[in-house]
Amino acid sequence: MRKISAILLVFTILALPAVFAGCGARVPDADYSDDVVYQTTVSDTENALTYSPQGVKPRYGMIFYIGTAIGPSNYDYLGKALAERGYLVVFPKFDLGLAFYMYNDDEAAFDAYRDVRFFIGGHSQGGGAALRRAQENPDRTQGLVLLAPLCYTIDGIPLTGGLDIDPSEFYNVRSSTIPTLVLQAGEDRVLSEEQRSAVFDCVNPDHCQTHVISPGSHMSFSALDNDDMLKMFNGDGDGISAEQKISQREQTTQYILDFLHRVVNG
Repeated sequence: MRKISAILLVFTILALPAVFAGCGARVPDADYSDDVVYQTTVSDTENALTYSPQGVKPRYGMIFYIGTAIGPSNYDYLGKALAERGYLVVFPKFDLGLAFYMYNDDEAAFDAYRDVRFFIGGHSQGGGAALRRAQENPDRTQGLVLLAPLCYTIDGIPLTGGLDIDPSEFYNVRSSTIPTLVLQAGEDRVLSEEQRSAVFDCVNPDHCQTHVISPGSHMSFSALDNDDMLKMFNGDGDGISAEQKISQREQTTQYILDFLHRVVNG
């Protein structure tokens, strides 16, 4: 019995350095090289839907504000694609998806992930919220990604929350060097031409890239683009096949990844 105890003691002593080394092991930073792909973890809480790369510490991430009445899970394609490349992706949740009206002065993700440099993104009305966030938090904003953004006041209704104003006059990054990506849909039936062009009064043209995806619809930047739903949005998506809608999201993903890669890697 004493012999067995002595053997166990020896193994225990020999194992201690490995145990302590494991306890002190530092989680490596995510690698943002072209060919690195990670497994991802999804966390769905009351306040946010979050996508994370596994086994690494993300140095960069995206806070993405959803379009009106579009649940965060309808941007699953984007959350997964970015997390696979090392980005932390946070979709804050709003009642009824009203990103403008439920806008908070403080963004919880900034406090929850203090070591992460965030890009700010948004779709439709969420694009207006993203613009406001970037304008109010330039030091925390690595870049700005706007998908068919609504940055405009309609008939006195404030679309960025808080005040009845024209966002192009108050919430803008025209004098900023924040890198900005604007993606528009070629066959957008939700935004008027005036509303589509309003975003360019809000950004610095010297630091803005823009692409028009065609064929493409306003709602197909999300996966909430079934025919019954689109009837509620001026027939947005009429004449665009299911394959083309999927292609729009694939192109959106690639444009965003290319943009993030250029900004992160200089």
